Amino acid sequence: MTAHAMVAPLSPELRSARLSALSSAAVRLGDVAAASTAVDEALKSPVTSTQELVARTFAAAGLDPGSATAATEDPHDVLVTLSACCHPSLPEVARIALMLSVAAGLPSADVARAFAVPEDTMAHRIAWAQNRVRLALGAAIPEQDHPEHLGRVLDVLLLIFDDGITHPHCQADLPQEALDTTRALVELFPAEQEPRALLALMLLTRARRDARLDDDGALISLDLQDRSLWHRADIDEGLFLLRGSKREGRTGRYQVAASIQAEHVSAREPGDTDWDRILALHDRLLQLAPSDTVVLGRAVALAEVRGPELALELVEGLGLDSHLFHATRAALLRRLGRDEEADRAWVAAQARVRGAAEHARLSGRMER
Repeated sequence: MTAHAMVAPLSPELRSARLSALSSAAVRLGDVAAASTAVDEALKSPVTSTQELVARTFAAAGLDPGSATAATEDPHDVLVTLSACCHPSLPEVARIALMLSVAAGLPSADVARAFAVPEDTMAHRIAWAQNRVRLALGAAIPEQDHPEHLGRVLDVLLLIFDDGITHPHCQADLPQEALDTTRALVELFPAEQEPRALLALMLLTRARRDARLDDDGALISLDLQDRSLWHRADIDEGLFLLRGSKREGRTGRYQVAASIQAEHVSAREPGDTDWDRILALHDRLLQLAPSDTVVLGRAVALAEVRGPELALELVEGLGLDSHLFHATRAALLRRLGRDEEADRAWVAAQARVRGAAEHARLSGRMER
């Protein structure tokens, strides 16, 4: 596969239009690679509407441009295409690479830098993954299964967002790429609450980007961050989206996760944080989407509500060996005055991180 050659970076306004055009072509061709090439060809000249972009893409792909109108009326093709790119049979790295290439439109060179591998290597990996998803492109998704398939896509977008924050080693702004793609899904699936909730979660998290690190690149814990550096516009939009996601009367995992972030960013001072509410939200999140990360986040809230001793007992009973486990344990030990044990736990955390950038960040205190 050759690198996609965009004439200019894709604007957020064109993201959903490009996604519709590419997906409509991919479903009809049964080929993501050919659809990607066609939509990139269509974008070499300015476009004024989604329908125009779909028609141009169809023409470039050898499809009937006259069927473009029908293709833009239903986002089902987008769900089929993105769900195929996030198919559980694909390795996680392949799902991330496909989403960056297909949904975000990043050239393979940028995707390669995100994984710190040669461009040729990444191009071959993306081509392999595109070939693997051909069968899934031909299968319609029953309406009752839409939330499950959309959930696959949202999970991969959050992985990209989180990875871009933790490992900013790519020239592309991965958190922004994930955010812009999620925004496109909100536009394409306005009746679904979880895309809105995930967008809210991303905005509320990204709002703290300028206060998260010190001059040496180490993390600054949430209670020590300069809150005047937080981006108020992102927070306001995130809170607005979160309120909108609750109007359907359903509760999803991203809605709860965003609610946790909302509690943090809504506190004017660290002492104003409603830790009882945050603990209750973690309990709910454990019911909806149990994971080690949620358990560790709950332990931090538990330490604030019921003391670090109980939280440490809970954490040590998990028997994990991840960097986040050891970092959480270190923070709790430090609060209990057990500094030598805390130092050893920090060393264990630093030994388990993926790379030098995260190692530097863990030399600071954890952000929550």
